Amino acid sequence: MSIEPETAEAVKTPRRRVSFFRVVVALLLVAGVSFATVSFVNRAVDQSAKGNPTAWFAPYVDATLVPTFPFENPVEGGSKDVVLGFIVADRDGGCAPTWGTYVDLDGAATSFDLDRRITRLRAAGGNAIVSFGGLSNSELALRCKSPADLAEAYREVINRYELATVDFDIEGEALADTAANQRRGEALKLLQDEATKANRELAVWLTLPVAPQGLTADGLAAVEATLAAGVDLAGVNVMTMDYGAGRPESMSMAAANEEALQSTFTQLDGAYERAGNKLQPAELWGKIGATPMVGTQDTTPDQFTISDAQALISFAKVNGLGRLSLWSANRDGPCGSQMDELIVSNTCSGVKQEPLEFSRILNNLTGRAIGKDEQVTTTTERPVLVDDALTSPYPIWQDSRIYVEGQKIVWHGNVYVAKWWTKENRPDERVENLWDSPWRYLGPVMPNDRPAPKPDLPNGTYPAWNKASVYAKGKRVLFQGMAYQAKWYTQGDAPSPDRPWETPWQPVSVDLAGSLKDLGASLPDWSGAVAYEAGSQIRYQGVAYEATRWNQADAPGSKNLTAGLPTWLPLDATGDATGDAAGTSNTTVPMS
Repeated sequence: MSIEPETAEAVKTPRRRVSFFRVVVALLLVAGVSFATVSFVNRAVDQSAKGNPTAWFAPYVDATLVPTFPFENPVEGGSKDVVLGFIVADRDGGCAPTWGTYVDLDGAATSFDLDRRITRLRAAGGNAIVSFGGLSNSELALRCKSPADLAEAYREVINRYELATVDFDIEGEALADTAANQRRGEALKLLQDEATKANRELAVWLTLPVAPQGLTADGLAAVEATLAAGVDLAGVNVMTMDYGAGRPESMSMAAANEEALQSTFTQLDGAYERAGNKLQPAELWGKIGATPMVGTQDTTPDQFTISDAQALISFAKVNGLGRLSLWSANRDGPCGSQMDELIVSNTCSGVKQEPLEFSRILNNLTGRAIGKDEQVTTTTERPVLVDDALTSPYPIWQDSRIYVEGQKIVWHGNVYVAKWWTKENRPDERVENLWDSPWRYLGPVMPNDRPAPKPDLPNGTYPAWNKASVYAKGKRVLFQGMAYQAKWYTQGDAPSPDRPWETPWQPVSVDLAGSLKDLGASLPDWSGAVAYEAGSQIRYQGVAYEATRWNQADAPGSKNLTAGLPTWLPLDATGDATGDAAGTSNTTVPMS
């Protein structure tokens, strides 16, 4: 800036005389305004430095993924609070809630002990949020044809798991369906009104895709439809991931995340104002959340690294974001040197990190999600319960038996699962380090648990054991309702589940209840677009299979062999892969 010289006319113009009193008043006013401005700025800076005291972190957990993630133990899981996904409509297109279409709510309680694991999490001071929707399958609002029916489906889940915070991951078909968005809004308004009358809270979060430019038109419309229905939105959580072509090559991942959040802020500011509820900036930031996909993402070359996580938590604190999550806790760990970092895995991140390092960085907020109040249990004065085989959901532990990885038992009122081969190791035995125990504690026996089913397989699953028959190593038989596999050549030796080390027979599984159809129905359909890791289980053309190695677009039954082994082996009734080099098996799992 330059200062103009005084003109001749200006010099000639007589100056006005100002009284001393007016000068003093003016100086005081200026000083007051300056002090107020400085104080306001200092308060704003101080508030930003402290962050939002109610902001919370909870990672998503893929609740149906095998192997299961130990979210029920905050020490192992890395966070007290978790978001469990995903509740969707059933496979037949009805209005019934299921976990990923694989199991209904009762099935989840028995298949992966979900109810008892949530109970254990809360007893340890944590809490569970449930997410509806997700990228795959159908969000319930697409299949339930009235707000009342939809509210009933949501209510079943909310009541079952005693939820105070719910999350709706709206993507794909559900995001563009105007009628579904309207039904969802009306159903949620009904449920919030019910909660208010019962003196409860029901916090509702929408989780939506985002680009650096902000929410899509459909995403913004979903927010507006929810607000128009009268829902008190706890917030909008944007999926800061998979930008693809939406992120310029010159823009870093951290910069893209911040741009996406700033753009979302501007959009929501307008949405709330149009809804007749203009929010102050701090309040609006508190209604915004961010969820990155850690590590390698679905779109090349998007990748969320440790430095990106550090940048995101810093941005969240400075701006006062209300929530941080990540996809997913199952992936929050290194893949190992043998894994191609460009391959997206469900169980590791694909980038250099320590186990749960992303969770530790983002879990640096001071608030907690609204959850069910649960008294934290302690180890003092805990009564020793006497187990009852007539009510236990699994067999009661016996020191004389061998247990292999994955077998579940009951001991002193609690359910455990074996982490590896074990014998004579009491499940509740104290150990110096948690990882030294061969048992993983899942949670307590629940009041509504049903008795353990008899370990009987249908006749014909395997040939019945015959004392006169000769059995080579690997042959399987059925004896007194249980399946056994020969460890070596044998004839005339009867199988026994109690002391298998003394016989040539090894129990295939102690927990063999259920039909062949039940096993198959719990598996996802094979898809050529999905990359499968070794051990992945799917169903294809009515048969269940297990992958022998990493593969993609390699349909079961193809002749692609590696070292004489096919990519997929059929599963037998126990969930174990079997078959010869051609991929054939005498017993496969049919499905409807």
